[in-house]
Amino acid sequence: MKSKKRIVRNLSIVMAILFLVIAMVSCDIFSSAVESLFDGGFKLAPEIATNEIDLEIIGLGSELRGYDNFPSITMFVKPTDPDTDELITGLVRADFFDVIDDNGEARPIEVFAPKAANQEADIVFVIDTTGSMGGYLSTMTSRAQAFADTLSGTALDFRLGFITFGDDIRKGTGERLAPTSNVDDFKTAVGALSAYGGADGPENQIDAIDYARAAVTETASNPAGSFQNDMGFTYRSSAAKLFILITDVGYHTPDEVAGSPDYSDVFDYYAGGVYNTVDEEIGKLNASGINVYVVAPDTMEYEKLAEETGGAYFSSGDDFSGILDDIGVDISMVGAYMITFMTNDLSESKVHEIRIAVHTRLGAAQAIGTYTSPAVVDFDRAREMVEEYDARFMK
Repeated sequence: MKSKKRIVRNLSIVMAILFLVIAMVSCDIFSSAVESLFDGGFKLAPEIATNEIDLEIIGLGSELRGYDNFPSITMFVKPTDPDTDELITGLVRADFFDVIDDNGEARPIEVFAPKAANQEADIVFVIDTTGSMGGYLSTMTSRAQAFADTLSGTALDFRLGFITFGDDIRKGTGERLAPTSNVDDFKTAVGALSAYGGADGPENQIDAIDYARAAVTETASNPAGSFQNDMGFTYRSSAAKLFILITDVGYHTPDEVAGSPDYSDVFDYYAGGVYNTVDEEIGKLNASGINVYVVAPDTMEYEKLAEETGGAYFSSGDDFSGILDDIGVDISMVGAYMITFMTNDLSESKVHEIRIAVHTRLGAAQAIGTYTSPAVVDFDRAREMVEEYDARFMK
């Protein structure tokens, strides 16, 4: 009987201790949920005494994707060969990188390879400014301005320009801007755009793209547009060249018949109609090394235009506020690895120090960077992000 009582008493003590542990954990359950992400055996990487290669952090924070992504942190890093100053490629697995924050913990991370080996980009918006774009245009221009500000926060050497179109390639005052490195000039000019005309579809998207693509000397490339490229849409040979087409309707094709009730309006501007098919333009763009990002309806061959030129397609029915953010991240990756990880310190307005180490075939290196957490943390959203991250990495 005493033995049985002893067992019951011992069991009660065990249950009491277990209850106490659960109570202590539940007092800070969210913090524990975050910390549980990092219980997978990650080891603190040793500091590297001497860098054997060059390593630069060119962007670090929770807003590099155009919105507050806290507690997910994004950084762009560039490891280079000190002898040639060339990017060290092939570091696509997390094994090559260690990320350690200021509370001394290693983090599980994701690594995304660079899109290109340079850090220069010439970017041209090709914008439909017909009447049907009226409501969309104000959102688009404000996001384009924010897009410029986002790129300004990176180490990317970029220039921005735009061309507008309806059935014609529009050449009025303020309707075109050759690529410029002056962000304020771009923001002012794109902010002044307005929608007019074009009460019907389709429009002249493909020849407008060719106008922006072609050199002034290409007089036979596109009789409807490129030979009139009097603004000198020139591009740096060392830069990545990217176009962002934004439209809400389909495009004219060269096989249209003059006098057709649906398509006759293009002949009011160009006697011979439009010049380039999508396939022809894809060939010209690829020969010129231009990637096209397309925001357009899910019709015709817009997706093909994007994918076969190395860009990306987005449906114009999607939330435009997020589309340019996604494109901005894609462009910001030029010449750098993108690394993302989760922090378990949810303190507001705190300056964090991050140590990034990389281990390559040419040697190892480390760099130190800082970022400031948001002034206001959305704990509900943070909890959702932690749960998603947990499901992906801690299975």
